[in-house]
Amino acid sequence: MLPQPVPEIQRTNLGNVVLLLKSLKVENLLDFDFMDPSPQDKVLNSMHQLWVLGALSSDTGSVTDIGLKMVEFPLDPPLAKMLLVGEELECLDEVVTIVSMLSVPSIFFRLKDQAEKSESDADSRKHLVPGSDYLTLLNLYQQWEDNKCLGD
Repeated sequence: MLPQPVPEIQRTNLGNVVLLLKSLKVENLLDFDFMDPSPQDKVLNSMHQLWVLGALSSDTGSVTDIGLKMVEFPLDPPLAKMLLVGEELECLDEVVTIVSMLSVPSIFFRLKDQAEKSESDADSRKHLVPGSDYLTLLNLYQQWEDNKCLGD
């Protein structure tokens, strides 16, 4: 075990931090005076992810209009982008459900008993949407809601 724990900023996704600092007009994040600086490759990877999401411009690295909207959400940037695109595509209710289910601990758990595990796996396959974990989550939520939110 390490004598001191690694600071959280060095252990987590920096997407939110980078987007927030960029929205506050911090130009050079590689020289920013972090209390516990992360490795530069993590900062660069976060900047690349934000560029791919359209939150940073490719020419200047400044925050785009969509990036300014994304920074307002208390979510990881990809989830914030999902909400914005969901609104644009008029499927916001479904996207909110998916983002909500991705923002909580997993709804799935594995049983230890082999017989129960086999039965559980068979039940799980009934709800599976081939090729999409996100649509599987949406399908499960809709079935739960259709069954009057019963815990049985």
